[in-house]
Amino acid sequence: MKKGRRAFLSVVVLMIVLSTFVFGEEKIILTYWEHQFPGYVDWTQRMIKEYEKINPNVEIEFSVDYAHERLLPSMYAGTGPDISVPHDAKVVKLMMEGYLAPVRLEAFLEFNSYEDLEKVYFPGVLDLFKKDGKIYGLPINLSPHMLYVNEKLFRMAGIEPSPENIPEHWDEVCKIGGDIFEAIGKNEKGVTVYEAFDWEYAYRATWRRDDLRTIFAQYGAKFVDENGNVVVDSPQAVEAVKMMRDMINKCKTGDPNARPGGEDRSWQLFNGTLAMGVFPGGEIYKGNAAEDVVDYLKVYQFPYPRGYEQVIPVRSHVFMVNGSISEEKQIEAWKFINYLTQQWQELAVLGQMPPRMLLANGTPWYETDWFKEQADKYQSLRNLPLNELAEGRAVWQLGYELYGTDEARLHADEITDIVGDAVDRIIFMNLDVEPQLKEAKKEIEILLK
Repeated sequence: MKKGRRAFLSVVVLMIVLSTFVFGEEKIILTYWEHQFPGYVDWTQRMIKEYEKINPNVEIEFSVDYAHERLLPSMYAGTGPDISVPHDAKVVKLMMEGYLAPVRLEAFLEFNSYEDLEKVYFPGVLDLFKKDGKIYGLPINLSPHMLYVNEKLFRMAGIEPSPENIPEHWDEVCKIGGDIFEAIGKNEKGVTVYEAFDWEYAYRATWRRDDLRTIFAQYGAKFVDENGNVVVDSPQAVEAVKMMRDMINKCKTGDPNARPGGEDRSWQLFNGTLAMGVFPGGEIYKGNAAEDVVDYLKVYQFPYPRGYEQVIPVRSHVFMVNGSISEEKQIEAWKFINYLTQQWQELAVLGQMPPRMLLANGTPWYETDWFKEQADKYQSLRNLPLNELAEGRAVWQLGYELYGTDEARLHADEITDIVGDAVDRIIFMNLDVEPQLKEAKKEIEILLK
């Protein structure tokens, strides 16, 4: 009986071994959670098919179902995806908490070290994802915020949208925006039908995570300094918030209670009822704007305060790999990520800046003839702040330099919401700035205790 069992088991083992030779090695299955933007989803699904053809031993299970909302709970529960590409804040948080796998250089044969890998990216873009001499995240895109201008509304207000009339500084947004809103903002019944400029309150993620942080950084303000002191009520912070308040309440560039053309400012822009707005680059090309509006929209660099150095806000989605999976799967996951981050032409056509600045021959991608032709074709690729970013003049990764300590960075979103609540009150109710920021300071100090 025992001999029979042994014989049977031997046959089973032999069949398994033979099947490996006959049918190839066992497939490595990777789960990948992606964000829900339609353009990216289509592109990612196509890239997965191409990658699986090149690597038949790999199968990638792709999902977009509430990927952002599910990511942190699933990682904490031990059921997270092998690969994901959330906003950078979650990557930093998970890295600091020890849930991520570092970049495996075995998957990047073109680089001998992390230093070599870092050299091909725009300066500073990987700084946030470093820990103990290793890199834990690689951005798939860079999306600098830009000033979008509706030239038709400029002309309706009697202002020619020539270069000298396109605002470079916030005080110019104030002056030109006030003139536009006074000329065409309200109809004969006093109802707001157009806005010249307003902040993106309705879309809290963009308004607080991107614009609010950037404006603080432009004025040299921080939320928490390097010694752990909460400084949201510093003179620089007060100056920044006064500008945001006065843009609406003194300059009269718009009506924060109005929503002509859409629930948030981006829809107003795309529906042709907003003369100027600050939004991530690439929005026009993604097909959000109505066809009759696209011809009138032009993209310029993000305004900054007069007398200060220009600072560009840049947001990104960042690849991360689950640290609980096997080393074999980690390497395969980073190989797939390496493949995706090299598709710079595909990313540019999607209206996004490829974060890997240098091509294999050492040339920046934006100096190629191909990109110059695309920039002539797509407005969303014109006027990108390429030289500024190459020089490192950016609020990289949504302003994390505003949080001076690791402890503060772990609570970055909570801190930003406390400051954002205060700024919203100040703008909507036209309140004095200092008392509201002092109250925000107290809340943050309690949070960090």
